[in-house]
Amino acid sequence: MKKIVIVNPGATSTKIAYFEDTDLVWKDEVIYTPDQLKDYAKIYDQFEIRYQDIQVLLENHGISQDLDAVVGRGGLIGPVKAGAIKVDAELIDHLKNHPVLEHASNLGAGLAAAIRDHFGNESCQALIYDPVTVDSMMPIARYTGLKEIQRKSIGHHLNMRAVARRLASDNGLDYDKANLIIVHIGGGATASAHTQGDIVDFVTDDEIMFSAERSGGLPVKEVLKLAKELGVQELSKKVRAEAGLQSLCGTKDLREIEDRVKQGDQEADEVIQAFALQLAKCIATLAVSLKGKVDYIALTGGMAHYDYLCQLIEERVNFIAPLKIYAGEFEAIALAKGGFRVITGIEKASSLEEAMKK
Repeated sequence: MKKIVIVNPGATSTKIAYFEDTDLVWKDEVIYTPDQLKDYAKIYDQFEIRYQDIQVLLENHGISQDLDAVVGRGGLIGPVKAGAIKVDAELIDHLKNHPVLEHASNLGAGLAAAIRDHFGNESCQALIYDPVTVDSMMPIARYTGLKEIQRKSIGHHLNMRAVARRLASDNGLDYDKANLIIVHIGGGATASAHTQGDIVDFVTDDEIMFSAERSGGLPVKEVLKLAKELGVQELSKKVRAEAGLQSLCGTKDLREIEDRVKQGDQEADEVIQAFALQLAKCIATLAVSLKGKVDYIALTGGMAHYDYLCQLIEERVNFIAPLKIYAGEFEAIALAKGGFRVITGIEKASSLEEAMKK
């Protein structure tokens, strides 16, 4: 039996779970108020407080020094291949001092190493798995109409690949041979086209669909007018934090909007229909990237709990392939299964250098 701890740092929390092989034994969470974190200028400045709280939590759960693996959520390293990456001083330094963006997930590798050093057995491995910058996009999918700008692959890779594997398994398919489209709709939204185990195309809520607070694609001429009026900094804030459902409905809480729809609010209903249309357009776009050969489509993330939204999307895309719902997120089990595959020899972990070479 393999003993595995996963650590998943978020903006205001750290999720911890303990698995025996791939069976969840317990999960817990340390939650922080904005006041507790306000004095930390950078994400990595929070390392000590987060680790100390994790140490106490693990000790309270009776974890001793016999872990076989600790798997952290991967941060914004830069483009890497999918799968497991070994945590070492180089990776930690990269995430601490040279991340693509400041994000709580950048703490995952360092926290995994610290847990390994204190709670691991002699052969315990510290890993990250499917970081948010996994990039296996086909070259032609990177192009835009401006030479200076290329499309990038940054998003919910961990959950989407976990759902893709589960979708294939649930329907008698080999993930490495299936053609799948996975759409994550939560606080942010990303969509991915999977073929032969790779994500070959990827759409974010900077592009087609809007999300809870991001604008999605906008008419460039109108954006330029707004940029002149607001300035670049204010425009960036508007399209990335004050747009989407927040702009259209005055709230990013889909449950509140759902209640309005049930009470007969026609405007709220129209927004949900528009949201479904844009998500369906993303799916259709990715179907083209797979040349129309799609085995299944899946919706995941917190918003996939909303049956009406899922129904509206299905009505528009069921001509492409059957739609399945995997509401919520599966990051903990994805990290644990990834770690299990590595320590049992099913999968090999890459060094940072190997992962970045792809």
